Amino acid sequence: MNTLKKVKSALISVFHKDGLDEIIRTLHAQDVKIYSTGGTQAFIESLDVPCNRVEDVTGYPSILGGRVKTLHPKVFGGILARRENEGDVKQLDEYDIPEIDLVIVDLYPFEATVASGAPNQDIIEKIDIGGISLIRGAAKNYNDVIIVPSKDQYEPLLTLLKEKKGKSTLKDRRFFAGAAFSVSSHYDSAIFNYFNEDKPGNERISLKDGQVLRYGENPHQSATFYKFNNVKKGAALANANVLQGKALSYNNLLDADAAWKAASDAYHAVTHIENHVVVSVIKHLNPCGLAVTNDIMKSLELAWAGDPISAYGGIICFTQKVTGEIAEWFAKRFIEIVIAPEYTPEALEVFGKKKNLRVLETPIKEDKTGEKLIRSISGGVLVQDEDEGQDADFKVVTKLEFAGNKMDLAKFGITACKHLKSNAIALVTENADGSFWLTGAGMGQPNRLDSLRQLTIPRFNLKEGVDIADSVLISDAFFPFRDSIEAANEYGVKYIVEPGGSIRDEEVIEACNEFDMAMLFTGRRHFKH
Repeated sequence: MNTLKKVKSALISVFHKDGLDEIIRTLHAQDVKIYSTGGTQAFIESLDVPCNRVEDVTGYPSILGGRVKTLHPKVFGGILARRENEGDVKQLDEYDIPEIDLVIVDLYPFEATVASGAPNQDIIEKIDIGGISLIRGAAKNYNDVIIVPSKDQYEPLLTLLKEKKGKSTLKDRRFFAGAAFSVSSHYDSAIFNYFNEDKPGNERISLKDGQVLRYGENPHQSATFYKFNNVKKGAALANANVLQGKALSYNNLLDADAAWKAASDAYHAVTHIENHVVVSVIKHLNPCGLAVTNDIMKSLELAWAGDPISAYGGIICFTQKVTGEIAEWFAKRFIEIVIAPEYTPEALEVFGKKKNLRVLETPIKEDKTGEKLIRSISGGVLVQDEDEGQDADFKVVTKLEFAGNKMDLAKFGITACKHLKSNAIALVTENADGSFWLTGAGMGQPNRLDSLRQLTIPRFNLKEGVDIADSVLISDAFFPFRDSIEAANEYGVKYIVEPGGSIRDEEVIEACNEFDMAMLFTGRRHFKH
């Protein structure tokens, strides 16, 4: 069997035509007979290159508004015919079917159409039928045919045409066939996921075009970053524009996502402050600072004051445009990443002096995106809904009520606490000007009593002029015993929020009443591993 084959004919049907012109001219210069239809045919002819219409081969015009153009035995016969099979070759002659040695396809942009928020009918029309069939048919017959399944393979094809004068080895053709099945499987996964919304138990995860990172969590671990291409702009940190700085690392991406989500969620949780601005400070996935005021500088200063030691080398996220004044504030402070919806030219000029600082630009996260969270375990993956939206099923279960703005403060505190690693305890405080901030945080402990005693309270006590009796303490899950209530009472806590649901809820409520505390049940747990 002769594995070295010369391209003598090509069928071209593409959506993206950027970069195609040089391929067309090279094929023409090598006396390759070109077949095409529709917009691709018009493009080829605009280059003064002769083109044979597919309609003249099949005897049928493009029909159904362009839905059917290449789906015909005279097209697929020429692609799928085995050149070493006498029966196949005989049938080509019998039915006057031309051999096709090269197929170039670029599919309708289904994922981009979904991500644009287009209506359902527009999305359905971007489900490519003829193109995907051409890809699969040509890839199946890679023994004889080269398949170029997307614009990403234009350059490898052009290299082959120029360096090998249009000849290919079996290894070459198998390379393109592998790319073809990668494209087709990813394309079908994207379509399936569009139709499979809110139907758990049957997921499709397809990853392509990964960005190889310097390393993973540690230097001895390799890592790759993948984007989901069908996510709407603004709905995911992966779509952020990186305006400057070193390449983002594995840990940078995780921390940046945590900062963006914490700031965005707090922005949606607080509605009573007009023109409010949220700033989050994240270190190792945990908020060490979170504040909301009606002034961006106040929010920044409060968020940083939440835990200034941990804030060193942290990730900062703003929900409002960053100005030159804000950028100057960081002149003598070290941070890894800053995130905001927008920056003034003055801010970018100031940040530009710190060449390694990563500056990301992205809108805040929507309150509900419907995104799935995916985590791996040995031999499998876990898929769950994102912990989104605001708690609403509030119930005061003690004799003492939540007075004044304590309910609004509680909502802010729930958001702060849900972004801490369990077991999590948060203390949040309202200032005289109505601003809210995270004043104490305990996270990642094997029990909630340690989070309270060893982390949350000591961090709170570093703050001057803050009254713990006016603050609200939030737990991400229920208190299983009254010991945490007794500890909170020792420190002067008066307002507590937890989801409820323990078999000892009555015991915990009784302790709160005994110490004249107010307790709010939310009915919604926010565990975070």
